[in-house]
Amino acid sequence: MSTAQVPPLKAPPGEAPPAEMESRLEALADVVRGLEARVGALEAALRTSPTPTGASSAPSAGATPAVDALLPEPALPSPTRVLGLVGRVCLILGGAYLIRALVDAGTLPHGVGVALGLAYAATWAALGSRARRPLDAAFRTLASILIAYPLIVESSTHFGILAPGLAALILVAVAALHAAVAWRRDLHAILWTATLAALGSGFIVMMARRSIEPFAAAFLALGAGALWLTYGRRWHGLRWPTALAADAGVLILTLLATLPGGAQGIYQGLSLGRALFMALALVGIYIGSFAVRMLQRRRVVNAFEFIQTALVLLVGFGGAVRVAQASGSGTVLLGAGVSLAGVGCYAAAFPFADDREETRANFNFFTFLALIFLLLGGPFVLPLPAFATLAGVLGLVAMLAALRLRRKVLVYQSGIFLTAAALASRLGSWALHVFMDPASPTAAPSIAGLVSLAALFATLAIFLARRPPDPVTVLMRPAILVMGALAAAGLGAVAIWICCGGRTPDPGGLALARTLVLSALAIALAWLGRRVPVLELRWMVYPFLAVTTLKFLFEDMAVGRPLTLFLAFMGFGATLILAPRLLKNPAVRDADEEEDAP
Repeated sequence: MSTAQVPPLKAPPGEAPPAEMESRLEALADVVRGLEARVGALEAALRTSPTPTGASSAPSAGATPAVDALLPEPALPSPTRVLGLVGRVCLILGGAYLIRALVDAGTLPHGVGVALGLAYAATWAALGSRARRPLDAAFRTLASILIAYPLIVESSTHFGILAPGLAALILVAVAALHAAVAWRRDLHAILWTATLAALGSGFIVMMARRSIEPFAAAFLALGAGALWLTYGRRWHGLRWPTALAADAGVLILTLLATLPGGAQGIYQGLSLGRALFMALALVGIYIGSFAVRMLQRRRVVNAFEFIQTALVLLVGFGGAVRVAQASGSGTVLLGAGVSLAGVGCYAAAFPFADDREETRANFNFFTFLALIFLLLGGPFVLPLPAFATLAGVLGLVAMLAALRLRRKVLVYQSGIFLTAAALASRLGSWALHVFMDPASPTAAPSIAGLVSLAALFATLAIFLARRPPDPVTVLMRPAILVMGALAAAGLGAVAIWICCGGRTPDPGGLALARTLVLSALAIALAWLGRRVPVLELRWMVYPFLAVTTLKFLFEDMAVGRPLTLFLAFMGFGATLILAPRLLKNPAVRDADEEEDAP
């Protein structure tokens, strides 16, 4: 009955109604009108909701989300309800065993039985997606999981009905179905259960059937799906098992494919070409996904992305190199692709070039990834002398970019590029030979080595000319110190070769030349450390003096002649006097001189 139908209260004749009663009646009428409005909205929602044909007016299993919202799941379901759901799962499993009994009795062929069992499991997953309450959906999907994955394993390993490739394809399809249900109904635990069941089933069938490639591809698909699925929900922990399974699958594949006779052995269908493709696919899927996601959302790189990047470089790129070398071809193409990926990583770092706290980690991530790609791919594309020249140029460019953008990470990259150039050009080994070989050095430095040395000096000169303020420079000093040490060692080796290279071996003269060069370097480093303190070259003075002392005692004193020993003593003694004095500050030196004065 509507409030409009409530007759007004009349006071007895000759008596007015109390004012307090009228106010209470008005408040009661307002409450009733509010209840009428809510009931009307509820009835309208129920009338507009579609129901299956022949269904009763009560909400059915096919109710829409609007009706589901009217039936929330209690926080703690009653034991009676949980036991009823467990009983329903038992009934569902009983239906699966009925199909199995029909197959064992010969009523149904094995292939038909497997197809019927998979369809039965998929049906319960679909019914779980349409369940009214999340708990109903979870138990129905759990029943589907308990039917589908053991069926795949048994039909592939015990009966041999499903070929490995077909079993891997069905495994991915069933996992995708369960993931879709879990995503739609927000069933985190069910998604974990389905994922772990799919990964475990895949490894069991892979090892039992000795078929690696189909399941390595399945693990890659599951890893990519879980990665992008968890981007939309805060289910980030699910990425770890799928990523580790993809890494393990590619690692097993590349190791077995490169074993002598592995492709013709007991493992089915191993191909070096497909193994190379899957190893590169592992790198492309994960690093490409990380790059796309960070560029789209401009979010900070996290621990999973750091760790998985290191793993895919080790497993994916390392496995690709191993397979390419085993096949005897494809290394140039592989190196070119990796080098292009390095260029792409530098391009991906440009949007994060502005020096802000929230983008600094992304810039460092992409630039170091580019550095690794270029250093790994370059030697496969270019001869070592050409690669050394390119690395020296890249070191110089990295220093220019570091000074322009005020990014210390690029200073470290400059040092790494220049160190790689010195190693690839054999400048480092040649300098060590010049300093340590008892015989006179005969081989001249290579052109690539001289270019690398010139790049070192040019980089240091540019840093001194355009160096940033001191607080920033302090963070860059370790890399500058390494570059200064390399430049000093290379310059000293060139000086020794100019004095003694290509001549008749004279042990005493060679020892004298080395002592004088080391002494001159120690004095020069002390002077530069005082005049240009930003280089911090003074830290190398005492190590140089220690090396010179050992060298003087064990080489000059053993092979020197009186004349060479005289010159060596004079040079070494002058170095011991001048170098420590040059390292002192002017104020400290003046105070010492005043104390020494009579």
